[in-house]
Amino acid sequence: MQTLFEFYHDQVFYQLKANNLGKEMLFRNGELVSQGRAFFSTSNDHRFLCPKHGPMRLYFKVSLKNADVSYRLEAGNTLLCEGITAAKPPKWLSKLEQKLSPEAEPVQTASPAQQDTEMLNQPQLSQQAPYTAAASAPSPLKQWFKPLLVLGVIALKLSKSAGAIKAALAGTALAGWAWLFNLEFAIGLIAAILIHEYGHVYAMKRAGLKVKGVYLLPFIGGVAVSECATSRWQDFKIAIAGPAFGTLGAIIAYLLWLETQHSALALFAAISLLLNLFNLLPMVPLDGGRVMQAAAFSRKGKAAKTALLLVTGSLTFAAWYFGFYLLMLFGILGTFDLLSDSEERDKDIAPMTDTGILVTLLSYIGLMAILLWLSVIMADSGIPGTNLPLIFISS
Repeated sequence: MQTLFEFYHDQVFYQLKANNLGKEMLFRNGELVSQGRAFFSTSNDHRFLCPKHGPMRLYFKVSLKNADVSYRLEAGNTLLCEGITAAKPPKWLSKLEQKLSPEAEPVQTASPAQQDTEMLNQPQLSQQAPYTAAASAPSPLKQWFKPLLVLGVIALKLSKSAGAIKAALAGTALAGWAWLFNLEFAIGLIAAILIHEYGHVYAMKRAGLKVKGVYLLPFIGGVAVSECATSRWQDFKIAIAGPAFGTLGAIIAYLLWLETQHSALALFAAISLLLNLFNLLPMVPLDGGRVMQAAAFSRKGKAAKTALLLVTGSLTFAAWYFGFYLLMLFGILGTFDLLSDSEERDKDIAPMTDTGILVTLLSYIGLMAILLWLSVIMADSGIPGTNLPLIFISS
């Protein structure tokens, strides 16, 4: 846990700490009074009981660009104090913002002399909480957990007990995401993944391919497995169907939220938007990369194939640079897949016509535009978590 921000009011020291998984803990004079989780959100509120004022509420909103946080402390309907103070965002959020946004300003850290001066200007407390808390470093086990999990999933797929494997993976995925975030988020994420994967399954069946199953992969996502397509047009339809169904699910959830104002529907729409935006990245083996591959491999010559290889390689390098090692692993696998593709294998797959290639590119751009437009609208709802797709877009 590391300190996100801190302030004084009425001789009381308030300190809010957070970790890289979105967990937040509010301390009052060193005593824990509230805790919660707001992963991928820059605002939240905490409610707690105060011996003097009774029920209280602390609302805050972090500005990553200015590296500060605006807060408001209330007792019932009475505003006790409000202000703006320096923020220390979690490492994953500050690192992403500082590296990806050219306008982002680094978090200002006071020198020891300045800190001493500020300490003298603050009221003294008999039992004062520590001002800083070092962020816990990930253990070697956690660093190697996801790669080992991927290898374990591959080994499990070789087993004959497909039904037992599906049940075990689904249960593990639900438990893992519930532990990492919360149960509501986990259920919404799994629902979004299943809708997305059903889109792939629907297109596979429409193409006359035998579907082998849908697998939920803990901490990774999901995958629909079928026979190999016989044409690039089939490849395109199967790849685009997942994000298309996911986008439709997000739109329905958004419309229902407008009618009911139920925050769970808004959160599900945001989760679905992020999932499908991520999958539309033009990197093999993600859906966006498969769409581009279907078009590129329908062209004669190696120019389009080389361009796709460069894009996949560039995104893989960016994933490594920003610490997205799971995405980097996907990129490495996609790069090897593109490099290992042979002309002999391409001859067995019918290419698309020029009209088909145009339809492919327009469909990709149109679907991406819808997702971007809806993400901006969802971010204005003010519900914690709904700005998650917009953070991804700004990256």
